[in-house]
Amino acid sequence: MSHARKDTFTLGQLAKRVGLARSSVLHYESVGLLAPYARSPAGYRLYGEPELDRLLTIRRLREPGLALADIRIILSPSDESDLRGGTGPMAILEKRLLGLTQEVERIRTQQRLIAHLLAAPDIRNRRQQWDKASWVALLRRAGFDEEAMHLWHVEFERENPDEHANFLTLLGLNPAEVAEIQCWSKAEAKSD
Repeated sequence: MSHARKDTFTLGQLAKRVGLARSSVLHYESVGLLAPYARSPAGYRLYGEPELDRLLTIRRLREPGLALADIRIILSPSDESDLRGGTGPMAILEKRLLGLTQEVERIRTQQRLIAHLLAAPDIRNRRQQWDKASWVALLRRAGFDEEAMHLWHVEFERENPDEHANFLTLLGLNPAEVAEIQCWSKAEAKSD
């Protein structure tokens, strides 16, 4: 059966046009997200502009990490997805947004833990000499802002004041600077 359309693509052409692997397009077809509009006399899948648009939408919905089952709901006719009660497009997107927020928090916690491990005497390479500037630069590259670095000091002071002082000294801070950082870190740790 052949329904000629103005712009027709084979599987490979469609995949290339959208920037996906052929296997991804076939997978989307196998899970019911995409279907060719026809097959050529030789049996090749044929796709047109509507299928191209749908595949672009699928790719756009995958970029923020939406599951294929959620994409199916989002792409289903609105009256069908509205009947799902709390699982329509808005609910799915809100759930993903909140999930990403939790992932970011989990990753930030892991970053702080890694920073603590880097400062731990039993883990850091004794030949590796940190100074204040290189330590701050590392934390900034890791995405720490001033508030996150401040919180890191407060947590380190709360968990192990002696090691915190030793680490600050290893960074090359003088005793007055170490005392000042420990003073505000202790004060904030107590106020938490």
